[in-house]
Amino acid sequence: MLPTRRIVMPADLAGVKNGELPNKLLTHIQPSGRLHHKASRAWAALQIKALEERLSLVHVGDYRPLAQQEELFKARMRPFPDAKREKQVTRRWNGQTWYLHFGAPVATPGTSNHGFGLAIDAALKLKSDEVVSISNKPKAERRSGLECLLEWGPKLGWTWELQVEPWHIVAHRVDREPALVKEILGA
Repeated sequence: MLPTRRIVMPADLAGVKNGELPNKLLTHIQPSGRLHHKASRAWAALQIKALEERLSLVHVGDYRPLAQQEELFKARMRPFPDAKREKQVTRRWNGQTWYLHFGAPVATPGTSNHGFGLAIDAALKLKSDEVVSISNKPKAERRSGLECLLEWGPKLGWTWELQVEPWHIVAHRVDREPALVKEILGA
């Protein structure tokens, strides 16, 4: 069971629209991408803890502007049911019901924590530069990226939103940075 905590929005996001964050609230993260400036510190600390275990933690999803959220939504969802599926994930958007047709479920545009720069989709980068699921255990390593996330994520301010998406983590209380983040990165 993935641990979940209530997400407390940072004070500097008050009145800011999802997917429309001003650049001053975003920070570039390694190797590329952007997160809310406070969430970026928690991500950097998590990457350092993973590196201590010889795991290269990267992301396959970071801050998503509204246009990107809409593009991803339209790539996976359709405004008609998929006859091949018994149960379907649905979302309401623009006055219509949309049905999941491809890939993992996606949030309705304008509601994703990616749009606030607080969510990140984690993955592992292997020595071959191949990016794989955090559930994989690289050869010669003692544990998987998910096992590493489960140990260090909560201590560094990360939580999970959905049990079916172990790769999707959210910085849940960035205005109160965990002491361990400060210890790893400095004040």
